[in-house]
Amino acid sequence: MINKNSFEIDFDFFSAKFLDGILWIYFQKNLFIQATNLANRDALLSYLDKISACDFIKVIVFRSFLEESGHAEYINFFQTIKARQNNLDLHRLFNFYASLVLKISEMNKIIIHATSGNVIPLFLNTSLACDYRIAADNTVFKNSFLDVGVLPIGGGAYFLSRLMGEGKSLELLAFKKEYTAAAALEYGIIDKIFPLSGLEAGTLKIARQFEEVAEPTLSGLKRLLRFSSRDLKKYLEFENHEFFKIIHHQSFRKSCK
Repeated sequence: MINKNSFEIDFDFFSAKFLDGILWIYFQKNLFIQATNLANRDALLSYLDKISACDFIKVIVFRSFLEESGHAEYINFFQTIKARQNNLDLHRLFNFYASLVLKISEMNKIIIHATSGNVIPLFLNTSLACDYRIAADNTVFKNSFLDVGVLPIGGGAYFLSRLMGEGKSLELLAFKKEYTAAAALEYGIIDKIFPLSGLEAGTLKIARQFEEVAEPTLSGLKRLLRFSSRDLKKYLEFENHEFFKIIHHQSFRKSCK
């Protein structure tokens, strides 16, 4: 018999524990510093592989705790890249999120993303790769990438264009504005809103509803719904190309404020 305790871990980049039988994965602070560490990347991807091979886990919750400092951290990261004129950390960040998005899309589990607070593009795009998205009523989505003159990485344009079409996606991505949880629900980029105080309980209730479905049916439904995502890897390669075209352009060095 597999011991559930072996899945409860606490790393620098993420931690995981069971709540009422549902596995929750929590992302820690210092996102950008942690994500450019190759050991952290390998630890998370290896852990997700371990989950994929486990039959008794059908549903996973990704939980992100985000604050206003996340937006500042995003800006500071690109300012550092600009000052160093060294893109190694940027390549590592890009490769990490490309690998994570592909892993989430391919996993044979239902993955719920639950978030609150101020959401930067990297976490929005990670949530878009998940199967079901829940936000607390205090959630605000920010287009931080516009402040540094780059593109959003992690498949955002890919997923959004399939959710709402090109016009609405362009509107959401190109305008320098913030979007509340209510606006995100209207756009279709989240599926449910709960009060912050009830986010955990509401998420658990939905997770248990998914768990009631037989595993072959649940994983089969995910494969059917993801059928049109088979070109995701090719998209991410193209996204990489377009992103670094901007990074290597001289105007980028003047765009970080």
